[in-house]
Amino acid sequence: MPAYFSLILEFSRKNICPGLMQNFQEALASAGLAFQSGYWESEQDNLQSILNWNQKLLEQDFELGYDENVSHDYKQMLFRLDGFRHVRGFWMNRYPVREEFSFALVIPEAELFGDDVTTLKESYLPEKMQILRDLACQLWEVCPVMSIQTELELTGSCACYQDIVYGKERPSAHPFAILPRNAAKTKDFMQFQKTSLHRGGMLLELSGNL
Repeated sequence: MPAYFSLILEFSRKNICPGLMQNFQEALASAGLAFQSGYWESEQDNLQSILNWNQKLLEQDFELGYDENVSHDYKQMLFRLDGFRHVRGFWMNRYPVREEFSFALVIPEAELFGDDVTTLKESYLPEKMQILRDLACQLWEVCPVMSIQTELELTGSCACYQDIVYGKERPSAHPFAILPRNAAKTKDFMQFQKTSLHRGGMLLELSGNL
C-alpha cells in the first residue's frame, strides 16, 4: 500500500442536519471533484445510496468497532480530479475528538513529489499543490468546516481545533492549513505566511513550502 497525503476537513457534530451529505457532495462537485465510484466494499453502490448510508451512520453517531466487519463502516468514494490519478474520500466519526467528525481526501504521496520520492517531505510539485490549495479554499468558503489540515503518512495526525485555539497543538500544515482568522493570530503562528480568505478564514503556509 502506498504512502498517502491527506487533506482533512474537521466538522463539529453540531452541524449534522438532514441533507448534510447531499450538500457536501454538491460542494465537492462544484470545487472540481467528480464522483467516480464507490470503493472498498462499495464498488457497486451508486452515489445516492452511498450518501444515504453515510448520512444515516453519522446521525447515529456510528463508529466501527475493532471486531466489526468493514462493510458496516462509512462507505468510501473515488473521485476524478484534474491532474491526479487516484483521489479517495471517506468519513471518520469522532475524529479527531468525540464531538467532531472529519472528511479525508487521500492521494498517493508519489503523485505530489514526482518520481523521486526519496526527496519528498516538503518538496512538492507546485502545480499539484496549487490544485489542492485552491480546492481547500473553495471548500472552506462553502462548507461549515472548523479547520482544514494537511498531513503526510509519517507526519502525525491533524490537531483538534480546540487544542489549536488554546495553544496546546499546532495545526498539521504539510504544506498548508486553513483556520478561522481569529484562531490564527497568536504568536504560535508567526512562522506561517498568512492569506485572508472569505468566511473569516486564514490560509497558513510554512515559508519553506511555498
